[in-house]
Amino acid sequence: MQFSYELFGDILDRLLEAGYVFERFDRALDPNNSKKIVYLRHDVDISPRSALVMGEITAAKGAVGNHFFQLNAETYNVFSDHTLGIIKELRGMGHCVGLHIDQNLNGDEEAPIAQTIAWFSEYCTPIDKAISFHRPTERVLGHEYKSFINAYGSSVFQPDSYAADSRRSLDFLAKVDSWILEGPAQVQLLLHPEWWFPHADAHDVWADLRARREWELAQYVTHNFKKVFEGVVAASVDDRFGV
Repeated sequence: MQFSYELFGDILDRLLEAGYVFERFDRALDPNNSKKIVYLRHDVDISPRSALVMGEITAAKGAVGNHFFQLNAETYNVFSDHTLGIIKELRGMGHCVGLHIDQNLNGDEEAPIAQTIAWFSEYCTPIDKAISFHRPTERVLGHEYKSFINAYGSSVFQPDSYAADSRRSLDFLAKVDSWILEGPAQVQLLLHPEWWFPHADAHDVWADLRARREWELAQYVTHNFKKVFEGVVAASVDDRFGV
C-alpha cells in the first residue's frame, strides 16, 4: 500500500460508512449532538496543488475539511495569485481555510495572531478564524483562544483520538481502523497534502518539488526581468507538477 488520492478517498468512505460526520473547526457544535465527529485537517507545508485536489475529493463526498496555509513557507508562495486562487476555491467548496502559524514568526499570543488573520483577510483574500500551529510547542497544546479556533485546542484535540501521516508514514492507518471499530465520539485526522500525490518515494517528492520551484522562479524572472534573463532562462510552459 502506498500514498495515493484513491487511498485518501477510501479512508473518507470508511469513516463515512462508520457513521462519522465531517466538521469544520470554526463551526460550533450542537451541545446535544450525538453524532460521531471527525475533524479532517490539512497542514499545507509543501503543496497547495495537492490541497486543492484533496479538497475536491472531500467535497465530492459531501464532506468538509480544514486547510491551513503557511505565511513563511519556503516551498510555495502563499501570496501568489495561484495560491490565493486555491484558497478561494477551497472556501467556495465549503471548507474551512486558515493559517498554519509558525511560532518563530508569529509567536503564540492571541492579539498578534488575530491581527494577522484580520490583515490577511482584508488585504489578501478572506480566510476563516481557525489556525493550526507548525511544529507546536507545549505552550499551545490544549490552549483555547477567544478570537479564533486552535486546531490543538482542548475542544477539538485529544492525543488519544488524533492521528497523522507525519514523516510520510502510513502507520496512522491502524489508528483509523481502531476508530472505525471502537467509534470514539470525536477524532482529528491530520493529512499533509504533499504526501498524497502518488509519488513512488521521497526522492520523487523532492524531484517534483524542485522542478516546480525552479519553474516558478523561471516564470518570475522572465516576467519581471525579461531583458536581463532572455536567452539565459527558458520559461517552460510545462507546469504539470504533482506538488
